[in-house]
Amino acid sequence: MLTPNAALDPVGVAAGLAGAVSMAFGTVLTRKWQPPVPLLTFTAWQLAAGGLLLVPVALVFDPPIPMPTGTNVLGLAWLGLIGAGLTYLLWFRGISRLEPTVVSLLGFLSPGTAVLLGWLFLDQTLSALQIIGVLLVIGSIWLGQRSNRTPRARIACRKSP
Repeated sequence: MLTPNAALDPVGVAAGLAGAVSMAFGTVLTRKWQPPVPLLTFTAWQLAAGGLLLVPVALVFDPPIPMPTGTNVLGLAWLGLIGAGLTYLLWFRGISRLEPTVVSLLGFLSPGTAVLLGWLFLDQTLSALQIIGVLLVIGSIWLGQRSNRTPRARIACRKSP
């Protein structure tokens, strides 16, 4: 969204908004329509369809792909199986079992998780602003989850020992 000189890029803003709208529709409609196939099959078709839509765009706008090395193939397999496959499988499982508002709030954990994993495993340093940002996101998710409770659920929580 920001260019190197820290100016808003209209194409980036439009892409971000389109992605947010698409994610919102997908979260709500997936719960509403309940796919008639097993969750793993549904996830695989979603990823395949998304990949096929991206191929023409990548061929037009991206530079040619160099010959991949073994490390490249392993990295791509890791990103495809764990970074996309497993995460989408868990995402759709969450949507099928939880309310869409609850699941959508959890999506905000992604950037903070990336920052913390970079700090833990890659020895990346965290600035005070990044730490404050992660804490703000966690606090916002907590408040959002709290406000999603119905008054009946709040009363039941107070009455239980």
